[in-house]
Amino acid sequence: MKRLHAIVPLVALLATIIAAPVEAKTVSYQPENACPIVASRPDRIASMREQIAHTPQGDIAYYRFGHGSPIVLQTGFRATVSEWDAAFLTDLAKHHEVIVFDNRGIGRSLPDASSFTVQDMANDLSALIDTLQLRDVTVLGWSMGGAVATQLAIDHPANVQRIVLMSAPAPGRLGVPVPPDVEATLSGRPGTTFNDVMKVLFPPSAAHAAGECFRKNMFVPAGYASPTISATVTAGQTALLRAWEQDNAAAEALRNVHTDTLVLTGADDSILSKQNADVLARALPDAQLLVVRSAGHAMMYQYPQALASAIGHFIAQSPARQMVKAAQ
Repeated sequence: MKRLHAIVPLVALLATIIAAPVEAKTVSYQPENACPIVASRPDRIASMREQIAHTPQGDIAYYRFGHGSPIVLQTGFRATVSEWDAAFLTDLAKHHEVIVFDNRGIGRSLPDASSFTVQDMANDLSALIDTLQLRDVTVLGWSMGGAVATQLAIDHPANVQRIVLMSAPAPGRLGVPVPPDVEATLSGRPGTTFNDVMKVLFPPSAAHAAGECFRKNMFVPAGYASPTISATVTAGQTALLRAWEQDNAAAEALRNVHTDTLVLTGADDSILSKQNADVLARALPDAQLLVVRSAGHAMMYQYPQALASAIGHFIAQSPARQMVKAAQ
């Protein structure tokens, strides 16, 4: 009987999502230079150094640059700050302060790497925002980072003004999981090559160019050695994604999240089905959906300028609200 009572609200949620309209837009961006020369890219600034935020969750290593309202970027599965496209970050930093950081257990980010619930990582993100005393915050979560950003909006709504969910998974029965063969490639199974990864991150039309230029475009400041992703981190993040696929409580909580949200998805994403974006946009009351034609999972490498512009427009259309934190 208890199980039946738990299922009934979810069934009602699913019915609501199917019927609910969603503000959606499909765009075609002009192809951008796959290897742009960016004179002002932040990882080439001589003074750029990794900093450490001493948070209640533990030390978190981060970089901070640009001017304007802050954007905190939460990266994805087995990724480091280097996986962000430097041209994309450069364009964001023209009008915003950009904060990128390594997830727990990676590099100099030290929160307990034996625990990887999505709540743990949302708490890390919230603690970083608090420690840096950020206000009017936009959090951009890519891939697995989208699950973390969503959980942040559920658990710590006073710490985030708006969220951008880029190539993000939907929770519980709302979502469509990563295909097993694709997950094996992303997990670094024996024999996986760099080109294998490019083929799942990008559509066939873009995979070759990405393979030629991906490393050149990575955000790699002086003194930063992209850390090796340990087996512990891989297992922990895999478990997090498995739990997210079963997290019907998070799915139900979405309808109570009143945080301005931009859901971004690539029409040719072979890692996460577009259905994830569709249901996220329908379930979140204050969401809009932007579908990018001919874009894959790592679309910021294909369209850095266009996506930075779309995100900037979204932020400009979402003015800061008075946000009062509950007394501790």
